[in-house]
Amino acid sequence: MPTLDDLPTLAATTPTGDDLLPIFDLTATGSSKVRKLSLNSIMGLASTGEITTDTDAGSITISTRVLVISGGSTSTITLPAASGALREIIVINDGSGAATLPTLAAGTEAILAATSARLLSNGTGWYRVG
Repeated sequence: MPTLDDLPTLAATTPTGDDLLPIFDLTATGSSKVRKLSLNSIMGLASTGEITTDTDAGSITISTRVLVISGGSTSTITLPAASGALREIIVINDGSGAATLPTLAAGTEAILAATSARLLSNGTGWYRVG
């Protein structure tokens, strides 16, 4: 029966979201419990980039896992569809104005200056968890 010890050593390279990683599945049936998963499915990462920095006031649309707001005035954030590929989003408000999240399942919330928010999706709605 193959195990993780039988797999080749991974080279130290910069991983991308589509890279496949070996996983040992204890609950699997059959001859092999070794599976492969993409880094995106493990970490919830966007394959086209990790961090977006936005300095514009007004409307900001999130398209990566981490958004850093560095503008000086109030912003409104548009979240992607809750059923989309991004299931975790971190917003860091490094600007001097508040950022508003108008589409959360619990209603509208503000991310004040010099704070952050962690958002998770259950596939139907976004929830602020930190």
